[in-house]
Amino acid sequence: MSPTTLVWLRRDLRLHDHAALAAGLAEKLPVQPVFIFDSGILAQFPKKDDRRLSFIAATLCAMDAELRTRGGGLLALHAEPETLMPKLAKALAAENVVAAEDYEPGARARDQQVGKALGAVLRLVKDQVMFAPGEILREGTAPYKVFTPYGKAWRAALQPGMENAIAIHDKEAYADVAAMRKLARVAGLEPLELGHGPAHLLAQVGYDYAEDALWPADDGRKRLAAFIRHGAKDYAKTRDFMGLHGTSRLSPYIRFGLVSVRECVRGALAAGADTWLNELIWREFYAMNLFHFPESAHTEWNPKYREVLEWSHNKEHFKAWQEGRTGYPVVDAAMRQLLTDGWMHNRARMVVASFLTKHLRQDWRLGEAHFGQYLMDYDLASNVGGWQWAASTGTDAQPYFRVFNPVLQSERFDAEGDYIRAYVPELRGVSAKDIHAPWKHGVGYIRPIVVHEAAREAAIAMFKKAS
Repeated sequence: MSPTTLVWLRRDLRLHDHAALAAGLAEKLPVQPVFIFDSGILAQFPKKDDRRLSFIAATLCAMDAELRTRGGGLLALHAEPETLMPKLAKALAAENVVAAEDYEPGARARDQQVGKALGAVLRLVKDQVMFAPGEILREGTAPYKVFTPYGKAWRAALQPGMENAIAIHDKEAYADVAAMRKLARVAGLEPLELGHGPAHLLAQVGYDYAEDALWPADDGRKRLAAFIRHGAKDYAKTRDFMGLHGTSRLSPYIRFGLVSVRECVRGALAAGADTWLNELIWREFYAMNLFHFPESAHTEWNPKYREVLEWSHNKEHFKAWQEGRTGYPVVDAAMRQLLTDGWMHNRARMVVASFLTKHLRQDWRLGEAHFGQYLMDYDLASNVGGWQWAASTGTDAQPYFRVFNPVLQSERFDAEGDYIRAYVPELRGVSAKDIHAPWKHGVGYIRPIVVHEAAREAAIAMFKKAS
């Protein structure tokens, strides 16, 4: 078999503006893209119709179909990468294996193990961020712990044209992408069939396909273009209002790499959307922090709060929060949006995280894990960063004495109650005046499971005791 370069796809499910593909093509050998359904990761998601897996499956089938129109193809397998990649490299006579860097602790451990097995054959390239965790450091040596100076340093480091550093266009890329070849009989190498659609693909790995009209797999670049044309200029004014479509709704596409961070940065700069650019920088700030402080994935980033916060273990409260039955309409709407849409408005994420960790005094890890089961855009670094921010235990977190009042948040950021009515049908006939605190106006709705004032005092007391 002739020598090959393998391009291992992970969080970069596209065929344009692709760092690993560009690096693979530069080797001047036929390139074979490969995706592995990681059996270890799949074991963490017991829901058989997981919408994220359906999203991935639809994307892979579309990529394979596009490659086949040019005489190529995508290779998909189901196994543990640590075991599979050495076998695959040998079976395909791969002289090079190229993949995009991943900065999560588990992914780093996986890549170290694969790299040890492959030796110099494995090459990792930067793709999912503009600046890798080691590129923006305080005084060149230490990670930033506060966002504002990090953001300033990030912007200062962004040289003109840097966002165009990788620009693989379809016609350039496809010419050297190899057709999927028939594999030799090697134990553990059973290619998945991609040609019969995503439902058939998922069935081969034991999952059911759930078509999702909210998140079409081919919508990423169209959404980006539409947002840059029409939404980016007003983003700073509209992004906090939960009843408006004032955000990009691009996060799942960025998370799985259907659009690249470079094209997002290009668009933000072209549109003068500085506030949206700031959100992209926050994403890299959290990725940098998780890289340098991997323990923060499962323990408090701030050491003074480790093992000392007296979290409540009220299971009924936690279940009510999960199901959107807290009695606070904006909290309930947000939690129901998560279950129905697989997504939640960012302002709502802050409100429900503050409510769980402050009003209910529940461990932030419980909320982080719940989000991890349902969010289409679930990203460990951003999710942990956001939860620890709300819990006042993380890097550059809100002060512990800042406890969001859910009624005031609702009145300010959903004044007409449109967001609440969209997800809480019991309140659709209630006026804007009464909808934010229905118990005060005799409206028949769930009574609040806690009283804001008392809950706020208890949360502050818990943190004071731990401090």
